[in-house]
Amino acid sequence: MKTISCREAGLDCDYIVKGETEEEVMKNGIEHAKSHHNMKEEEITAEMKQKIKGIIHSD
Repeated sequence: MKTISCREAGLDCDYIVKGETEEEVMKNGIEHAKSHHNMKEEEITAEMKQKIKGIIHSD
């Protein structure tokens, strides 16, 4: 299982995004960011995605 918390990504939120693969974590994280943090697709930049990929860890 791969995970990242919103807090690790710089948000004031304790939600933990989980997935079997890095791609699944990214997909689930983007869905959470849109639905719970009101982020729009254009706000989720390639730079942000790269930063987040770098801090995903295996549990």
